[in-house]
Amino acid sequence: MAHDADVLPPLTPLTLLTSWTFDPLGAGLAVALTCLYVVCLVRVHRAGTKWHWARSAMFLIMGIGTLVYATCGALAVYRSSLFWVAAVQAAVLSAVTAMGLALGDPIALAGKTLGDKGVRRLRQALTGPLPRILMFPLVSSLLAVGSLIVVFFTRYFTASLSHLLVREVLYLQLLGTGLLVVLPLLGEDLLPPWCTHPVRALVAFVDGLLDAIPGILVMTAPTLLAPGVASFTDRTWGPGPALDQKLGGGAMIAIAEIVGLPLLTAVFIAWVRADDADARETDALLDARAAESTESSAPVLERPWWETDPRFSNRRP
Repeated sequence: MAHDADVLPPLTPLTLLTSWTFDPLGAGLAVALTCLYVVCLVRVHRAGTKWHWARSAMFLIMGIGTLVYATCGALAVYRSSLFWVAAVQAAVLSAVTAMGLALGDPIALAGKTLGDKGVRRLRQALTGPLPRILMFPLVSSLLAVGSLIVVFFTRYFTASLSHLLVREVLYLQLLGTGLLVVLPLLGEDLLPPWCTHPVRALVAFVDGLLDAIPGILVMTAPTLLAPGVASFTDRTWGPGPALDQKLGGGAMIAIAEIVGLPLLTAVFIAWVRADDADARETDALLDARAAESTESSAPVLERPWWETDPRFSNRRP
């Protein structure tokens, strides 16, 4: 579908559903991630290992679904005609899509299907020096926030409107920086040992506050952030350029805060489950020790002294 503002019809609820284009990266990533996830699900099912269906639903619907819509749906079609659509697309890829993929817990799922050697390799790849730096608490949050700021306050965004390669790199950057934030918070063994569940909850809360910064900067920018894009200023329908930009910043704030609540909720749920598991382990250990103590302190039945003393036991009545 063409991306010229003079050719595209006005954006309506109907065109939001019916406007589609083909993006090689978005379609390829969606197919590859879905196939890998489904293969792992089949192997887990055959092995008889328990896996919650809600994780798979979040991965496929919230993760893959928003990935396809953001890169091939109306958000991709109208990103060069409406600034606020481009802002929503960026926020969706970096927050919503990344959140959905992480809620599917693909790392844990892959670990259940790999052998011991494969698990070791996976852990080595995810816990190396560079991944640990990039996924360090709040470092990843600053990377995600800085990524969005760079996109809209440099010529990066305008270049992505006219160059396919730049656009694909932009998509990868937004998705990658978003995953660096949520994967460690929702996964296991990706953060330092001191980053316990209470610390993760604090990090998730602070991350939710930081995520609002790019939207605030975009909404309050005193000048147009894409002044050289004719389709933003010359189209005959939709909001004016200034209002369009303010709507984009407001949408970025709304998406960041809406996604922040499920992230914080997921961290709290993991915290509660971890505490319950620790409590069950502690109770089982205490019960085992109590059983051992009871057995060792049980009274020993002995024969009376008049039966064991040879001076009396040999006498006959």
